[in-house]
Amino acid sequence: MTVTATTTADLRSESVRSLYDQVMARCKDADHLNGIGGILHWDQEVMMPPKAAAVRSEQMSVLVGVLHEIQTSPIQGALLDELEYRKQHEDLSVVLNPYELANIRLARKQYKEETLVPVDVAKAMAALNSKSTAAWAEARKESDFSKFAPFLEEQVKVVRQAIGYKIRGGANEEARKINEKARASLGLSETDECYKGYYQGLMNIYETGFKEDRLQVLFADLKKHLIPLIAKIKAKDFQHDNSFLCRDYDISKQVEFSHSLAKEIGFDTEAGRLDVSTHPFSGGAHPTDVRMTTRYTLSTIKNGITGTVHETGHSVYEQGRNKEYLGTPVSFSLSLGIHESQSLLWERMVGLDKPFWTYALPLLKEKFPEDTHLQAVTVDQFYLALNRVEPGFIRIESDEVTYPMHVILRYEIEKALIEGDITVSEVPTVWNAKMKEYLGLDVHEDRLGCLQDIHWSFGMIGYFPTYSLGSIYSVQIFTHAREQIPGLAEHLAKGEFEVLLRWLNKNVHQQGSLRESGDDLVFDLTGKHLDSSLYVKYLTDKYTAIYDL
Repeated sequence: MTVTATTTADLRSESVRSLYDQVMARCKDADHLNGIGGILHWDQEVMMPPKAAAVRSEQMSVLVGVLHEIQTSPIQGALLDELEYRKQHEDLSVVLNPYELANIRLARKQYKEETLVPVDVAKAMAALNSKSTAAWAEARKESDFSKFAPFLEEQVKVVRQAIGYKIRGGANEEARKINEKARASLGLSETDECYKGYYQGLMNIYETGFKEDRLQVLFADLKKHLIPLIAKIKAKDFQHDNSFLCRDYDISKQVEFSHSLAKEIGFDTEAGRLDVSTHPFSGGAHPTDVRMTTRYTLSTIKNGITGTVHETGHSVYEQGRNKEYLGTPVSFSLSLGIHESQSLLWERMVGLDKPFWTYALPLLKEKFPEDTHLQAVTVDQFYLALNRVEPGFIRIESDEVTYPMHVILRYEIEKALIEGDITVSEVPTVWNAKMKEYLGLDVHEDRLGCLQDIHWSFGMIGYFPTYSLGSIYSVQIFTHAREQIPGLAEHLAKGEFEVLLRWLNKNVHQQGSLRESGDDLVFDLTGKHLDSSLYVKYLTDKYTAIYDL
């Protein structure tokens, strides 16, 4: 990378195109470092020796420090300031296209946020994430929250520190207003501790532009409709047979079948890997190096299949990003909710529907020819079995009707935790109480409760709401896809998944972060803002038919 401008006079003499190219050069360097971090994370989850946890923590800390230096470089700030000056005095769209203009907006936003967080805090967070993840894995294995609690205490502390710097520095006006109002109502001074509004700031990291008060309205709507729907299904006291799913299926054959599904959907194995980890995820370094993991259960074939299809949705999004702008901010996903919409679209809209299994069930039978129970199953029976509604402990294994309650539970806990309404030591008790209230389940061990998710070990607080936002986005996007793609169901029944994938590549994946929010993207695509009533209608109509309510 060559930076030609070094003084204000030099900057003023540079062309807009030159200034832009210099900013993007630094963004691409940062992207490569993030990619290295992605591979280190994948390695830690998939194949790193247990004794390497300490040195991995140090490696991640050093890497984040170098990355922070690039992202907060005074030169980068000067270049962005000059571009802002030019924007006020000339029409940049004469020189730059909409994607390039979005790149400047995103780079400026990122620079402001990164410069507000001291490098020692950023490095401490990276080092803690590695140690905390190892502690979580050990605590989960032993089903003992107390072994993870000290690390979660530290995560809450450093996350508050980081977001506090951003709020006070003016990077999130909505969060600042919430905090200021809370201080006034409680009679607190600026030096008094008050973490109200911090969750808004954290949520904005993962779902940019989305306000928490709107989230509360959406979640209240889901509670209002889904808790009674779950009760109606339970009152039927009837379940469709799924015994053919809950048998001992050879893991190696499950892996072969799931991998074949991922490739059929469109995952390019020459630009990615499929592996196994404790908590399924998709990551990696680049669209040409996507790392996808899932997990399998001997006693049921469902979890491995749905988990793989889910992660494939994430991975084909990554592989389908805009090739022309790779390494620049606009090429990345707009939000975690939009990203999740793609995994849920493939897992639920496609993978839990009859057309998909019209194609896939014969292939599954070929993989397990010796299983006479499976051989006798029809597509209709398989569909009904896959879509059984049964409240369970594990979020990623839950059905789509009870799934939102898992997310709402986590949202309510992590908001209370970060804003100081509960302590870390109270998490298991609060978790178990909410599981009883929302799903009627008694949690008897931490592994099935508050230790099941990896997110808090990474300090990813504010992330969980994006799962339900993704569910709502997915229904709205897939409904529009069916309107736009003639005979989509017939294509899926023939295994012609590329028809849908191409449409998603064009209308979602390649759009990247061109818009300012997920709501903007959905509105431009479907003509409607994010609408939870469409999601509620989808679930109500589908499961009223399945259970003859």
